[in-house]
Amino acid sequence: MKHLAPVPLCPSHNERMKVNLTFTGYSCPSGGCSVTYTEGVGYFRFVNGFQQRPPNVRRCAGCNVHLYLAQRDKARSEDIWLCPNKECSARHV
Repeated sequence: MKHLAPVPLCPSHNERMKVNLTFTGYSCPSGGCSVTYTEGVGYFRFVNGFQQRPPNVRRCAGCNVHLYLAQRDKARSEDIWLCPNKECSARHV
């Protein structure tokens, strides 16, 4: 198995996100991209000053925390989503 990203990947740009202390989460480093991830909210972006969440929100079946994209498959059929909760037994989805 390939090494999985220890931090979320931006689902729009497939880039490893950077720590964002403002939101206590991660933000996409690509210029102009406002995609952010936090455990409490999951993925979201700001559009015209308003927070928007994607319709396909993924939550962990074990602890209900928002999953993050750890690895993207070219076909996207085998994307790997992980639970950030280190105490969760269902970390790998």
